[in-house]
Amino acid sequence: MPSGGAPDIERSLGLSHTATAVVLFLVPGVVQLVLDPVWMLLLERLGRPALIRGGLAVMAASSLVAAAAPGPVTLAAALSIWGVATGAATSSSELTLIDRGPDHRARTMARWTLLAMVGDFAAPMLLGALAVIAPGPQGWRIAFAIVGALLAVWTLAAARSPLPAGAVEAGEDEPRDATRGGVNRPVLPGDPPEGGHRAGRPGIEPPLWRAAREALRDRVLIAWLFGTALCHLLDEILIVFASIHVRDALGASPAAQSAMVGAFIAGGALGLVGLDRLLARHGEHRLVIAAGVLCAALFAGWLAAPSAWLAVVLMIPVGATAAPLYPLASALAYARCPGRSSVVLVTSHLFTPITLALPWLLGWVADRAGVLAALALLAAQPVGLVALAAVTSPRRTAAPPVPPGPDGDRAVTTADRDSRDSRTGDAP
Repeated sequence: MPSGGAPDIERSLGLSHTATAVVLFLVPGVVQLVLDPVWMLLLERLGRPALIRGGLAVMAASSLVAAAAPGPVTLAAALSIWGVATGAATSSSELTLIDRGPDHRARTMARWTLLAMVGDFAAPMLLGALAVIAPGPQGWRIAFAIVGALLAVWTLAAARSPLPAGAVEAGEDEPRDATRGGVNRPVLPGDPPEGGHRAGRPGIEPPLWRAAREALRDRVLIAWLFGTALCHLLDEILIVFASIHVRDALGASPAAQSAMVGAFIAGGALGLVGLDRLLARHGEHRLVIAAGVLCAALFAGWLAAPSAWLAVVLMIPVGATAAPLYPLASALAYARCPGRSSVVLVTSHLFTPITLALPWLLGWVADRAGVLAALALLAAQPVGLVALAAVTSPRRTAAPPVPPGPDGDRAVTTADRDSRDSRTGDAP
């Protein structure tokens, strides 16, 4: 909503372009960078259900405050709080879904990303409808009010819904059990030996922050978290620089620019639907390599497009091959800590400064070497992920059979086994 309503927000509040960017993006981004660790700490203390419900409630309230904001300071504060609450609610929801289906992490992330695209369509559609029904620069206020009302309804629905707690919420002095969302499972290959558990006692998980510090030793996890950070390149950053490129170099009209954005999103949706089916037959590493190679080749073709409308057409396959890279990279990162997805989330916060710096770095390149040069650098996403997948692909060694637990625990997947010993990297 802030992105789609930016022009009207700028006009109604009398802001400059720079001030608009500061209010809508810079201040909320910096506040999230500083305050996100607070809700990550509360995640362990309060549990995921409380974070989901509380985050939704704060999102609803801050959206209504944004709708009534008298000036840029209030609006920046409301959007900052909204961003932190969004991180708490959506991230906790994502972790819950990941841990609920540990054998289907990539499919979960593919569907999660696909539904996120629904929001990408819904926000501009709402703003467009309001522009027709209630024309004027204040339409963004009505849009924020509608979003706040919808979030309030969703908060009430979440309050009445049973939400499972994650395994990581178990306290250091309490063994995990089914009543708290934990899992009593058998000893698996690569698990620390009895008496050598990281929390100091057998059967007890370490606190979240201690586990996150230990996760920093897992070079493969860090590599895939870097890969997920790269996935910000062929996303909104691509849309911004691609729109400028087709306008300045290819003479694209506003309609052609909008069509190109729609083509990219539509292609991404098709790619995610296809990914959901391909995951039933192929592993994540193989799909990363296939999608990355195709994406790099298609993106090179798009860069060479001689006309605006050809660029629109070629953006469909670019979106179809770029969209699967994020859910695949995220799933491979989550696989490094089976049942401990919160650890991956906390560790990923180290890469937030990179995602904040990428637009500024590419803007600097565009100012000095041209927009086409900045666009060419976006190929670092597919190329980098292909390299990561090739380097981290699990060795084809036979793994010992894992006996089922006394309560019929699930079989351990290949990704789980390959992720088990994150400290040494030894094959099982």
